[in-house]
Amino acid sequence: MHRPRRPEPAVVTDLAEPLAAVHRRMIRIRTVLMVIWILGWAATGFVWRTGWLAMLIVIVTGPVLWAAVFVHGTRRPPGRRVPVDLRRRAITGPGRAAPGGAAGPR
Repeated sequence: MHRPRRPEPAVVTDLAEPLAAVHRRMIRIRTVLMVIWILGWAATGFVWRTGWLAMLIVIVTGPVLWAAVFVHGTRRPPGRRVPVDLRRRAITGPGRAAPGGAAGPR
């Protein structure tokens, strides 16, 4: 009546660098874009009497810039999918990290 145990699922990744580096780059890009938009709002305060110019500054420094960065973004094609070694799923220091961050061949 006992079912055989299911094999452990294979965890794979196609990262070429640690996930922390990818996340850090995403946050940095979004922070810079937000600062540019805030500066656009500040610049709008100086030209508030010219309604069209103020609106143009806010729109270009905000949604248009964000869309341009998203469309032009440096998207890399997915790399070779590598199984994650069970022993390396835990976070390791930079000297002990496997190629591809947590990914390493079995």
